[in-house]
Amino acid sequence: MIYRPVLFVASTAFALSGRAATSFHKSTSFHQRKYSETILKMNKILESPSAERNKAPIYDQVLATNIFPRLIKDTKSDKIKVLELAAGCGVHTIHFVQSFLSSNKELGIEWHPSDPDLEARESIDARIILSGLEESIVNANGWILGKSGGTACGDGDRGNVDAGSSISGHDGDVADYEQYHNYFDLVLCINMIHISPWEATLGLMACAGKSLRKGGILMCYGPYRVNGTAVESNLRFDESLKSRNSDWGVRNIEDVIDAASKEGLSYVDHIEMPANNMSVLFRKE
Repeated sequence: MIYRPVLFVASTAFALSGRAATSFHKSTSFHQRKYSETILKMNKILESPSAERNKAPIYDQVLATNIFPRLIKDTKSDKIKVLELAAGCGVHTIHFVQSFLSSNKELGIEWHPSDPDLEARESIDARIILSGLEESIVNANGWILGKSGGTACGDGDRGNVDAGSSISGHDGDVADYEQYHNYFDLVLCINMIHISPWEATLGLMACAGKSLRKGGILMCYGPYRVNGTAVESNLRFDESLKSRNSDWGVRNIEDVIDAASKEGLSYVDHIEMPANNMSVLFRKE
């Protein structure tokens, strides 16, 4: 059914007069504004085919069965606090929060999406409003990790410039998470490490090391090399990434683990995922 607010106003207001008509016009104007705001928000939404493909496996195979049960058992709060770095256009944000709330009736969630790309943040915020999840998800922040954080929008393809850099036109903010030291139960970073400079990974570990509470978990998802090598498809992917930006590439998992350990994050486990990806888990000691 097509909503035509202008025609509705004209036909109904004709039969009204005086105070009733004035009240009606005020009410209808409010709904017209909300309708217009909704349309504008929808125009801000970006898409990520890879996020659509992997959102269910990540939630079902990692978050729902591994991470959230640990955190729920361990928490003394009435809600789980999550920081999602390089959140992209919000596909993961919405799916993960909706899935958590549908299966955890007694426990709330406080989700903080973050991305250095302005368009990504606008997309996230639009998805939050259209999904009616304002009580569980705060507006996206623009923290840049290290030199620059990555973004999952457009599957990481923003040309040959770093997301969050001034030349890209998508400015983020210098990471300011002092108020969140030892605050989060979980930090997520999905498909960033290979599509951003190594400095962003170092910034990710520094952020997680400071913002996670003791016993909190960091999960990093994406493709990795193990002992310097990988399956053929990931090696070709690595070549493709480096042809677009020499600072990108499929990282050695040993280097990522080492960077994490320097920030007080101990390697726990890794979970094999579809399409030759891994979910790598760390714990703050």
